[in-house]
Amino acid sequence: MVVWDEERLLALEVDAIHGLVPDSGHPPALRDQTMMAVLAWSPRARLLALGPGVGCPDHVDDASETYSPGQVPGTVARLAAALGNRAGAVEGGPCWLFPARLAVSVPSPLPVLVSTTEGRAVARRLDRPANWQPCEWAELIGGDLGEWAMAVHGREPVSICHTPAANGSAAEAGIWTRPDFRGRGIATACVAAWSERERHTKDVLFYSTTAANHASQSVARALGLVPLGWIWRVRRPDGPPAAPSGSAP
Repeated sequence: MVVWDEERLLALEVDAIHGLVPDSGHPPALRDQTMMAVLAWSPRARLLALGPGVGCPDHVDDASETYSPGQVPGTVARLAAALGNRAGAVEGGPCWLFPARLAVSVPSPLPVLVSTTEGRAVARRLDRPANWQPCEWAELIGGDLGEWAMAVHGREPVSICHTPAANGSAAEAGIWTRPDFRGRGIATACVAAWSERERHTKDVLFYSTTAANHASQSVARALGLVPLGWIWRVRRPDGPPAAPSGSAP
């Protein structure tokens, strides 16, 4: 995999998830209509990006602020306060980088299909999970939404890792596991299998989740992913709730 510095990595992940408008100045602009602002930061770098039509008030962004994971950054708190009732929920969570090769072998208690030609053919004969709409399911198993890996019980997919966000260089892992199959390490095996597929198409692979999703965080730890930093978001009041990449394994 290509070696990137932290500033570039943060920009790649924010762009993959929310879209950055090229050459839009400083702070850069987001394409994502649901966001007022996004602050991605790590111990050695930070990136503040603003939603469509959002300006940055003077003295809000403090680039010298000490990195403190888990605590709302002063920049985010001041920006939300300055936006007043234009700002919605403030939320944050950790993000990780996949190493060039996972340091652990991850066995699965269930068979795991991946998005090869053969895997896609088998997936077409499976029962569609109720939380996937027919069109979305067809796009997923057909490979239109990127690479995927899924654990199967009988004719039912019970855990799926896929690519909910990507750009030309990077991809973000998304994992869902059916509640009655959580806690068995199945999600971890699916994420590992997904990464082996997606690393052939992208230079950088990311994984992120919310602060409250400890089960998802445990997947990152079990795989030995490299901690990168935190991503903080100020949503628009009418924006949809967060769609964390991780679900209970």
